[in-house]
Amino acid sequence: MNRISTSLLFDRGISSMLEQQAKLSRTQIQVASGKRILSPKDDPAGAAYALDLRTAISQTEQYQANAERASSRLELQESTLQSVDNLMPRIKELTVQGLNDTNTPSDRLAIAQELRHINDQLMALANTKDSNGEYIFAGFDANTIPFDNPAEGTFTYAGDTGSRSLQISATRQIQDRENGFDVFMDIGTSTGVKRNLFETVHGIIAGLEADAPDSVYLDDLDLAQEHVTDVRTRGGARLNSIDSQKGMNDQFILTMQTALSNTEDLDLAEAVSRFEQEMVALQAAQQTFNMVQGLSLFNYL
Repeated sequence: MNRISTSLLFDRGISSMLEQQAKLSRTQIQVASGKRILSPKDDPAGAAYALDLRTAISQTEQYQANAERASSRLELQESTLQSVDNLMPRIKELTVQGLNDTNTPSDRLAIAQELRHINDQLMALANTKDSNGEYIFAGFDANTIPFDNPAEGTFTYAGDTGSRSLQISATRQIQDRENGFDVFMDIGTSTGVKRNLFETVHGIIAGLEADAPDSVYLDDLDLAQEHVTDVRTRGGARLNSIDSQKGMNDQFILTMQTALSNTEDLDLAEAVSRFEQEMVALQAAQQTFNMVQGLSLFNYL
């Protein structure tokens, strides 16, 4: 005949209650967190899959942040070049006005003076900074002021010809700004002599101040405006590409988040039902333990 000692009954009762308490506690944490998987041992395969999903979401969110940054830079470039574009008709208007034979030397000096102010505006626009204090047309050397006018009629570029790009998807990078050399310095002329935009305007100014305006600069102004328009068109195409990629990134993140939710989120109705069952089981274990504690042979003597 097997005999069960009082200490064994006691230990079994304690173990039963602790086991039920652990189950109840785990279910409480699940309900509070809304998560089915609290640790990898709950579902090793599911936990690994959830980790992969989180990594994919995090990477795509970084791509999305890069896309936003690229958009911001390209939008600043566009607004700056639009301001440049807006000045070009006035430059041409003044140039045509200066070519008129009815002008006196003093008239041409006055026109030249206005053109000097406009050229200063062009230089200021070419040296535009972004919100981080970086020169947007300096290439990779964004902390160096790109354009300078060290002497009369001399205009220099101190940036480089690099073009920054940002990763906006796992397989795609996009150029987020143009370098200043390509925008303002590398402009063709009707005579075949390379002149930058500032030199072109200064050539008009010099002719007016000498009372000998040259009509060749009218063609050069047209070429300069076409060049700026081409740069703006490239920027606009990149902005459209970024918008398209951002939409795809958003859709990918939503898909991954849905998969993550399906993998680790809790079925609340099932968990509440299980919680109630575990509560009943714990109460039964406690009552049984109390009853066993009260059993003693001396109670029957």
